[in-house]
Amino acid sequence: MAAISHKNICFFNTTPFWGGGEKWHFEAALMSSEKGLNTFFVANKNSVIGEKLASTSIQPFFIKTTRFSFLNPLKVSKLITFFKTNEIETVIFNSPNDLKLGGMAAYFAKIPKIVYRRGIAVKIKNSVLNKWLFTRVITHFIFNSEATKKLVAENFSSILKTKKTAVIYNAIAFPKDDVIGYSIPNSILIIGNAGRLVEQKGQHFLLDIAQFLKNKNVAFKILIAGEGPLFRELQEKIQKNGLAEQIKLLGFVSDMPSFMQQIDVFVSTAKWEGFGFVLAEAMTFKKPTLAFDVSSNPELISNEKTGFLIPAFNTEVFAEKLIILNNNREKLKQMGNEGYLFAKENFAKEKQFEKLLKFIL
Repeated sequence: MAAISHKNICFFNTTPFWGGGEKWHFEAALMSSEKGLNTFFVANKNSVIGEKLASTSIQPFFIKTTRFSFLNPLKVSKLITFFKTNEIETVIFNSPNDLKLGGMAAYFAKIPKIVYRRGIAVKIKNSVLNKWLFTRVITHFIFNSEATKKLVAENFSSILKTKKTAVIYNAIAFPKDDVIGYSIPNSILIIGNAGRLVEQKGQHFLLDIAQFLKNKNVAFKILIAGEGPLFRELQEKIQKNGLAEQIKLLGFVSDMPSFMQQIDVFVSTAKWEGFGFVLAEAMTFKKPTLAFDVSSNPELISNEKTGFLIPAFNTEVFAEKLIILNNNREKLKQMGNEGYLFAKENFAKEKQFEKLLKFIL
């Protein structure tokens, strides 16, 4: 796509922490700026995004938001003035709280394109406020998977039919060639998992999987990267079940490339996902992937080709598929290669952001 000029676009994300939605928003803003758009960003000054914006040429506007900020006329007025002063033509929201406050301001500022990117695999309440936002405010919807779109459609299918919609998967940066691939096989099967230690991510299923593998005398280790409120509970259960030699809780891992390099296969035990970013990331390192056959996982894993989709929450079948890969390292390697090609075709960063700009401009 050729460079574009005289387009004023604003990305709006005031979430204080750094998650998948924030990563997408920040990288999309960088791509927008690189393509020649006049790029603005509404953020929380004390957020991770706020800090990252300091090292860019993107023009920030800082504001703090809460669940009820949309009821604050002063904040709404400030945003209306900001939008009008900078002649914003397109604004993109990511979180419900930002949509309520910023969407209201964008509506009264008469911004032509008001975009809501939905990346949470949770049904939206059919409230009066949501109906107004979806009917009168939002002009474009972006979903990070077909599964996410389907959940929104459960309460708002008739509204979605009147709007411009697109499914645009999360954009993945590919590692350098010298850090990916399958080298010397590990003498034991190294299984990787990464994600926040919360109920949704289902790491407790890994204990059942590990117990089954141990009972079958499989030589393996499960490395879990991530931190969260369930860390201590998981640690205690691992000790109690005699799995301390097999399961290692690594805590926060800053060097994910090194983590991906040392594992043979990547598994997700999440109960649901809007888009399994880490599954796609593992594919870029040529690792076969396994996950439950729920929500968006079938959009990321081609069953029997790039990995395995497991019947929902069946840990015994999960373990059996791991045993298949442990006993057939050539199949493991082949699945990893197929996954890499699939990720390149469907999740490459440049391609996904090209789709974004084409959709909103």
